[in-house]
Parts: sequence; C-alpha cells; structure tokens
Amino acid sequence: MKNFIKVFVITSGLLLTGLSQAAIITFNDRAAFETYVGASTTDDLNTNLSGSGLDLSNADYSWTMSDYACADSAGCSSSGNPFINGNNDWVWTYSSGVFNFNFNITAFGLDYGHPNGATQGNVGLFGFDSGTNANGSFFGVATDDGTFLGSSISYAQNTSFQAFDNVIYSSNPNGQFEVASAPGVLGLFGISLLIICRLRKAK
Repeated sequence: MKNFIKVFVITSGLLLTGLSQAAIITFNDRAAFETYVGASTTDDLNTNLSGSGLDLSNADYSWTMSDYACADSAGCSSSGNPFINGNNDWVWTYSSGVFNFNFNITAFGLDYGHPNGATQGNVGLFGFDSGTNANGSFFGVATDDGTFLGSSISYAQNTSFQAFDNVIYSSNPNGQFEVASAPGVLGLFGISLLIICRLRKAK
C-alpha cells in the first residue's frame, strides 16, 4: 500500500506540473488577438522614427536588428508601402533580431510584410511562424493562462527584406485560462488520497 501511495503521489504531481505549464497561442487575426488579450498597448510607430538607424527604441521597449526607419515611407517609397493603411511610418528590417521590453509581457504581435517587390510574406515570433500571408497581415503570440512570455521576443526574418508596423503588447493576465481545471484536479487528488488513507486504516 505504501508503494502504491508513493506512485500515486508522484504520478499526480507530474500531471499537475504538466497542467501548470503555459502553452503559447498564435493569432493571425488582430481583432481576435485584441479580444483575447484584453488591456494592451499599440505602438503605430508614427513617432520617434526618422531616417536610417539601428536599435530604435520607444518608452516601453527597444529592438535590436538591422533596420531602416521608413518615416512617411521616406527613402522606402520606391518599393511601395507594404501596409494596407499606408498612413505612415514603418520599419524596414534587414535581419532577424529581438524586441526587448522593460517588463515582462504576456502577449505580443505586429503587422508584417515584404517591402521589396513582393505582395506577401511571413514572420516568426517567439519561435512560431505566421505562415505566408498578404502584406499588412497580423501575427501575434500569447500565453494561454496569463503567465509571462518574458521580457524578450525573438523576431525571425524569413526573406532578405522584411517590414513591421503597429506593434501591440500586453502584460495583462490575459486569455481564457485554459488551465483553470488545475484546481479541480487538485481537489480530486486530495479526495483520492483521503480515500486511500481510509482504506489503509480499515485494513
């Protein structure tokens, strides 16, 4: 009986550990992402961008990659603005890199495109790929239980040139909490353990 209880406790512990690990959800729809995340901040990049520069930064975050700031598409217009709204300032990138935040976040996303003669592209964030979509499409990642992604988000460029705009991020404990069943499992575990102990005493 002692061995059985030990096995039961270890197995249940492993199960609960697995349940407590956050999964990453990816989004190709900005509206769905915003609904899921709740409170968030969007940086349309229409301030603090001017001309050529590396490692551009904003109040909450910075990024490290080879880039060019296309302020009002200046210096970039010959290739066309890859973003649907065309309003605007955006960033042309020449390499993969990292977005670095001053705090931990639970969700991150951006609009992306191919700025040099193509009408579609794809991007990687946090090790996940968007798939190939039309220029100006959205891609985002978020945890499924409101835990943190961390303070750094990797940006993977899949072509020689890429572009991004309208960066959105959140530190809100977001989502539908798919792991909310964990407390229920804890309850079942406790009840089962009590039953085993009572059976043991009865013998």
